[in-house]
Amino acid sequence: MGGIDRLIASSLSSEIKKNLDLEILKDTERELFLEHGMSIKLSIEHFQKFTSVLRKKSTMDVKKFENDCIDKILKVKKRDDKFLVTIVNSDLRDLILELFGDIETRKIISTLLENEYTIPKILKESKVPKTSGYRKIENLILHGFIIESGKVLSESKKISKLQCVFQEIKLDIKKDKMEIVGIVNKKLFEKSTSMKSIIELLG
Repeated sequence: MGGIDRLIASSLSSEIKKNLDLEILKDTERELFLEHGMSIKLSIEHFQKFTSVLRKKSTMDVKKFENDCIDKILKVKKRDDKFLVTIVNSDLRDLILELFGDIETRKIISTLLENEYTIPKILKESKVPKTSGYRKIENLILHGFIIESGKVLSESKKISKLQCVFQEIKLDIKKDKMEIVGIVNKKLFEKSTSMKSIIELLG
């Protein structure tokens, strides 16, 4: 698991549930739980499991269905070795704006845009107090905005290094239009299990 799967899990699972035939949805949810112990939302982070169950339970063009659902969450363009991700789902846009509305959270995100740090290093670099910092980092991990990028040895134990899923984030707010575009590096984007077919389409 990695990439932007957790970031889009809530929005994408809602879109899937909204667009699937009720009987197919019930069968898929039951099979996912019995076979993998997962909800649809959790399966977004292991998308091949959702895909294989849906293929068994329906005769639909599964790849097209998944791509149509993803298309309602974000639009992706490839530029050199980066992916430009435009957020089109309003709930996900609101979440990102809410995160950026908090000064300490914004400092943490800014610290990780082009760096991979352990939690103590994040708090040191962003100058965010420990008490609120740990809670805010946990919230960013929970929402998939920052992810684990590896482990480092610290005082004879391994601790996680974290990075932001985006290298750069652009907010463009106009009178009747708001656009959020995130730049994701190729290596990280390709770790997303839910983006496999999008990557194939983009070549």
